[in-house]
Amino acid sequence: MLRTTLLRHEPDPSGPPPHFDWLLEAAPGTPPENRAVPTFRCRRRPDRLAIGETIRLQLVDPHRGWWLTRSILEEVALDHPLGTARVIQSGSIDSEPASLVTSMESTVSWSQSRIIMTYRLEKVGPLEGLATRVAPFSMDREPSPTPVNGFSLL
Repeated sequence: MLRTTLLRHEPDPSGPPPHFDWLLEAAPGTPPENRAVPTFRCRRRPDRLAIGETIRLQLVDPHRGWWLTRSILEEVALDHPLGTARVIQSGSIDSEPASLVTSMESTVSWSQSRIIMTYRLEKVGPLEGLATRVAPFSMDREPSPTPVNGFSLL
């Protein structure tokens, strides 16, 4: 399993606006000091999306593997003007590492909330993408619910 972490950045007044950084490990066991963790900046928390909601992602410089091992709510002081960063959520990814090279789906088990979410990640520009929370695929053999007004409730 690969690891994921969601950071909340509170920059100094002269820094960038507050935001979230979503780290998605690319290789198992990333060493703490390696700047090898693909990182996507977003304005909204991906762990709070409802099924069908989308957020815009901006690819930023890879972060250190060290962030994947930090405790929830641990605050870290950063160089000026970056302010502070706090881990607000961590979890594991059950698919290939997330990438903005092509469209793909990844399932994340968020440890703090114990919620499992499936996301479709899509590239929309050189350094931009979209993350959409989608209903998880199911192999159940049970019949699908009856459509309502032509739409399934799944």
